[in-house]
Amino acid sequence: MPEPSPSIVRLREFLELLDVPSSTLKRDPRGRTWLPPEIGVLIESDAECRAELVRFVEREIELFDSVRQRNDPLFAKDVLNATHAVEIAGAGLDPRVRSWILGLFYALATIAGYVTLAPLFGLSERGSVLAQARAALGLASEATSPSAWGLAAVGAAVALALLLAFMPSRRPSSRA
Repeated sequence: MPEPSPSIVRLREFLELLDVPSSTLKRDPRGRTWLPPEIGVLIESDAECRAELVRFVEREIELFDSVRQRNDPLFAKDVLNATHAVEIAGAGLDPRVRSWILGLFYALATIAGYVTLAPLFGLSERGSVLAQARAALGLASEATSPSAWGLAAVGAAVALALLLAFMPSRRPSSRA
C-alpha cells in the first residue's frame, strides 16, 4: 500500500483532533463553516483530500447515529433499584438484643447436642440428665434446699451473661 501524500497526512492529523457535532456535519458536509481556511484551501486543491473529507464526514455521521439512543425516563429509577442493599435478617437489631438472641440459641443448641450425644458416648443416661444438671448446680441435696455454692454459681453465670450482653460496644459508622 503506498504511503499517503503529505497533504492527506496533514488533513488526517487535523481531523483526528476535530470534534464537530453531527448536526453541523449534516448541515455542511463540505466543511465550509467548520474547517479553518488553510484546510479548506488544501481540500479544494487536492481530490484525495476531498475524498478523505467525504469519508470522514460519512463515518462521523454513522458513528453519531449508531450511538444515539432514546431517552429512558425510568433509567435513574432502575439504577437506584438495582443498587439497593440486600437486607439481611437481623442486621438492623441493636447489638445487645442480637447478642441475647444468639446466646439463647447457642445455649439451646448446646443443650440439644448434649442430650442427643451424651448417651451415645456413655456420659449419661436420658433419665438422669435432669439429675445431673441439679447436681451440677448444687440443687440435688437430700434436704431439697439448694446449696450456697450452687446458687452462687448460677448467680455468677447470670451476672456474667448480663454484663457481656449489655456491655457498650462501638458500632462502625456507615456515614461517609
